[in-house]
Amino acid sequence: MSAFDILEKFLKKDDKLSRMAADNMLRVGIPFNAPHGFSFKKLAPEEVQIYLPNFKLNHNHLGGMHACAIATLGEFCAGMTLVKHLGMKRYRFILSELSVKYHLQGRTGLTGVAKMPSERIEQIKEDLKTKDKILVEHNTEIMNKHGEKVADVRTVWQVKDWEKVQLK
Repeated sequence: MSAFDILEKFLKKDDKLSRMAADNMLRVGIPFNAPHGFSFKKLAPEEVQIYLPNFKLNHNHLGGMHACAIATLGEFCAGMTLVKHLGMKRYRFILSELSVKYHLQGRTGLTGVAKMPSERIEQIKEDLKTKDKILVEHNTEIMNKHGEKVADVRTVWQVKDWEKVQLK
């Protein structure tokens, strides 16, 4: 069983042990994200929630959450939603666009919430059967601990079957 298989197994369950195991695997697998301290809060069939703690490393010069930490939370949450449903072993995911609309300063720990209905996942799977690559737009809401929206993060992902990837 490969690391991809193990990670996909953890992402399919929404229990504390599976979320912790996925957190640890992804800290090693995506070293850029490790210092931020991300942790999965929810891995439901149609929703992924990831928490970004409020600590100094994630702060800007004014003591609030850094804009890029918020953007990374949104990108990570959307990406994990796709990985959860499509799998890293079969498909390659490349971020092709990222935009953020900030509403409030992040002064608490933040939660990224990315929802994807099962009908949309099925449409993506159908599109991948007939096209070499597709672009998938996805939105993540970033919420503070009071339930207020801090930001909206829009991502566009290029999704391609690994068998169709040509590495130079």
